[in-house]
Amino acid sequence: MPVKDPFKEIEDMQERMNKLVKDFWQRGPRAAGTMRGFPVDVHEDNGNIVVKADLPGVKKENVAVKARENQLMISCKEEGKKEVREENYYRRERKRTGMQRTITLPEEVKSEEAEAEMEDGVLKIRLPKKNKEKEKEKEIEVE
Repeated sequence: MPVKDPFKEIEDMQERMNKLVKDFWQRGPRAAGTMRGFPVDVHEDNGNIVVKADLPGVKKENVAVKARENQLMISCKEEGKKEVREENYYRRERKRTGMQRTITLPEEVKSEEAEAEMEDGVLKIRLPKKNKEKEKEKEIEVE
C-alpha cells in the first residue's frame, strides 16, 4: 500500500489557500458585503478612453461618476422598502445596497470634457485623453 506524502498534501493545501486569497482580492474585499463591485470594460476610441460599466437595475439618478487625472470613480446606491400585511402577519423590510469602483485609466484625461450616458443598465463614459505635448528637440553644441 503506497504511503501518502504529508508534505505534498501541505503544498496542495497552500496552493488552494493562495488561490482563495487571490480570488478574494481580485473581486475586492467588499464583494461579500453590501458594497460590491461590478464589471467594466475600458478601451480607446478616436482619442477618447471609453468605459462601459454594467449596472443592471440601477436608475441613472442613483449613479455618481467622478474623474480626476487618470482615475475614474463610479458609485451607486439603491434603497428599497417592502411591506406585507396579512391577517395575522406583518413584515416590513428595508434594503440598502451600493456598488462602487475606482478604475485607474491608462492615460490622463480631460475630466472637464467627460460625458456619461446610461441605457438599459449600461453606463457609458467617454473621457477625452489629454494631449501630450511633444518634447521639443534641441541641438546641443559639443565643445
